[in-house]
Amino acid sequence: MNSAAVYLALPEPDRAKHLWRYTPWHRIHPTGKHGDLPESTGPPTLSLSLLDGESAPEGVTLTSATPEDLAELCSTPHDDVASTLIRALSEGQAVVLRVDRTTILDQPLLLDVDAEGEVCSLHLLLDIGSMAEIELVTSMSGNAGWFGLLREGRVRAGAHLNDVVVNRLGSTHMLRVDGIQVERDAQVRAGVVGVGAKRAKADLRYELAGPGASIWVNGSLTSMGKQHNDHHIEILHEARETFSRLAWHSACGGRSRTVGTGMLRIVHGAKGSDAAQLFHNLLLSKDAEADSIPELEVLENEVVGCGHGTASGPIDEDQIFYLQSRGFSIAGARAVIITAFLNATLSAMGSETLHRWLNDLLSSGLPDLAM
Repeated sequence: MNSAAVYLALPEPDRAKHLWRYTPWHRIHPTGKHGDLPESTGPPTLSLSLLDGESAPEGVTLTSATPEDLAELCSTPHDDVASTLIRALSEGQAVVLRVDRTTILDQPLLLDVDAEGEVCSLHLLLDIGSMAEIELVTSMSGNAGWFGLLREGRVRAGAHLNDVVVNRLGSTHMLRVDGIQVERDAQVRAGVVGVGAKRAKADLRYELAGPGASIWVNGSLTSMGKQHNDHHIEILHEARETFSRLAWHSACGGRSRTVGTGMLRIVHGAKGSDAAQLFHNLLLSKDAEADSIPELEVLENEVVGCGHGTASGPIDEDQIFYLQSRGFSIAGARAVIITAFLNATLSAMGSETLHRWLNDLLSSGLPDLAM
């Protein structure tokens, strides 16, 4: 059965389910009707280079995925409605970004994704070879009416991956699903930077599948106007002595709404696991709304620790007053405070080179937020 038939056989997700409580399925479906499978206007334009503009080096390839790639690297369940929809719209057009084992890069990789057309989708497979050390920025831009991104793959034993996805889309409705397996002793820093899209729904799932695997998930998001951003992050500790940290910072202005839900699961037998999450929301207007729901599911008694927390509030007026006394305007003082707030997680996403690039990108939109 092909992906289209699988999708059409699935029932519409119930809003009572936690994943779809804040963004019902019909609000993020391309046509708003679950039974519709619209014709895709094609995949986005892809360009792979180093962050400094040089060509991608030897040991890094971006090619069409083979049936063997799909069998080995796909990990999202076939009864998941969001991933199945994107898979159906991208049927026969999946691509794989492969990094050979022991490849070490001094410069971050940049995968530029230009999404145009009424309905655009990308099925991207990641195959990060064992003992490789790379930084990857996936930058989404363009003015597609609807864009779906499905990323699946494996970070193999001992590899180090800094993996940042940047949303710079225009007035697009975006659906994103990740399913990434992290193998023995591999380390991942996953970053989410959001400045674009009119409406965004993301379901990000990471599986710590081998002993000693670790992941840090960091979010730096801004929203303004009537933007709606809903991110669900789930980290599954399946092996012994695995480690995870989730830190999420959202700055919300205008009449925008952000939602962040985190689920940390430790299965029985994953002894020595260590998991924690913390959400912070900075409210920049009286009409902005932020919801954060951190959750834990711990089925193993012998763990190092499990913690969760959340905090929301406006800019501290005492901080504004202090900066004004040092010569800042009100807008300038607000911009400094917002920048510092977002940099708390932005700076943890990778190298200094990567941080400078991300900071410049994020700072370009701060004047609108600071007003």
